[in-house]
Amino acid sequence: MGDSRNSQSMGKISAELVSRRDFLKTASAAALGAGAFGLGAGFGRLQAEEQLAVNSLPASVLGRTGLKVTKISFGGVLITEPPLLIRVIDQGINLIHTAPAYQNGRSMEAFGKVFKNKGLRDKVVLALKERPENIDSCLKVLNTDYVDILVPPMTSLAEISDPSVPDNFEKARKAGKARFMGWAGHNNTTEIFDRGRELGYYDVTLMSYANIRNASFLEAARKAREAGIGIFTMKGQPKRNADGSTAEEAATFTSLCSSMVNHQHAHSVLASMGSFQSVDFYRGMLETKLGCRNRTLEDRYWAQQEGNYCSMCGNCEKVCPFSENIPRILRYRMYYKDYGLKDYARAKYAALNFSSSQLTSQDLECCESVCSRRLPLRSMLDEAHRLLS
Repeated sequence: MGDSRNSQSMGKISAELVSRRDFLKTASAAALGAGAFGLGAGFGRLQAEEQLAVNSLPASVLGRTGLKVTKISFGGVLITEPPLLIRVIDQGINLIHTAPAYQNGRSMEAFGKVFKNKGLRDKVVLALKERPENIDSCLKVLNTDYVDILVPPMTSLAEISDPSVPDNFEKARKAGKARFMGWAGHNNTTEIFDRGRELGYYDVTLMSYANIRNASFLEAARKAREAGIGIFTMKGQPKRNADGSTAEEAATFTSLCSSMVNHQHAHSVLASMGSFQSVDFYRGMLETKLGCRNRTLEDRYWAQQEGNYCSMCGNCEKVCPFSENIPRILRYRMYYKDYGLKDYARAKYAALNFSSSQLTSQDLECCESVCSRRLPLRSMLDEAHRLLS
């Protein structure tokens, strides 16, 4: 993948980035914060039973793939330069994810610079959000011969049932370019969870957990895991790039992640990290063995989502022929306002070729009547159009 000079250079950068003293400060702060918010002595305490470990961190077997992955994984939506990914690998997190659209391609380019050192590529499980027929150009940018997992976005039952998907994946697999097939789910999450399981040829899902308080969704997740589908989650935490900088944030994030991997059927939680402090915070969280849960903090967090964020449940799509675009527009609004990904959000909105002004008052009344979070859709969509158009 790269010559010895490049490999030595990457190793030097890697060594310079890791500061055990800085990490211990972050982990200690997270532990103190958790104690302040009711996790107490349980925070940092090892669970009694032995756990599977990767790089001395708690891990799971990712369903029928057999891949051993850390229970916190790295989402590359915020990365633009190699040092951050090197930090992630040095801290032992081994499941990492990127996509061609992230940071207008700079995320994948950063991954590719790191993978010039083949030794670093060999240390990770690489997931790519792309369709199998488009993999060749991505492999070139990534400086690797293969990806471990493909998770192209699937937003409808028609998409996930498309027979060309397994056909194209099989071609990529036989060519040694991809090992396991999955999907990324943002919309209609319960129905798509069930359909992906029923089809039988998907090995993994990167699934939005924004709808986790829905009992039907949780049951679909349970059935998928029991069927052998590996589950790593997104959208199940308060914001991007958490770093545990306050006691309440440290405790809330720890409880949410612990719940997802210990009680809500996930194998790993995908966390988007944009700073060294954030990487070290999640490493410190992993060292607690994710054995802590504070339902009061979780209830407070989910109450804050009511009336503010789309759960991507898909209810609106059942009553309005145009409403498939509503969860997407609200998601792009979230990217713009909460994640600071302004160019990315605008590009995604433009690609829809759809304006919220095309929705009538009657359309929106129907959607609002079935919305699981009682969102004020007209005002949210109008704001999205102002920000993104």
